[in-house]
Amino acid sequence: MSEYITIETRATGDPDVLEIVTNQQLTDAGVEVYSSFEEGDQGSPIAQMLFSGVEGITALTITGGTLTITRQPDAPWEALVDDVRDALRDFFL
Repeated sequence: MSEYITIETRATGDPDVLEIVTNQQLTDAGVEVYSSFEEGDQGSPIAQMLFSGVEGITALTITGGTLTITRQPDAPWEALVDDVRDALRDFFL
């Protein structure tokens, strides 16, 4: 697996939901859906890392190389995306 990770953000119809597309395979399980912190905290290693290390995530779906993130309404996307990028980079090192 490459240590180099790129991300691209894609807006959705919901201002509190954003897609983050990476160049890495994040799951082989098909689709992982975590509707709460508690579910994510018990989920895959990537889900656990994101829920515990990135403040502001309330729900997460992982499909292939794509994360669909739901944020707390007061969490700024810029900071959240930066934190996700840093967490993924550290995860793959």
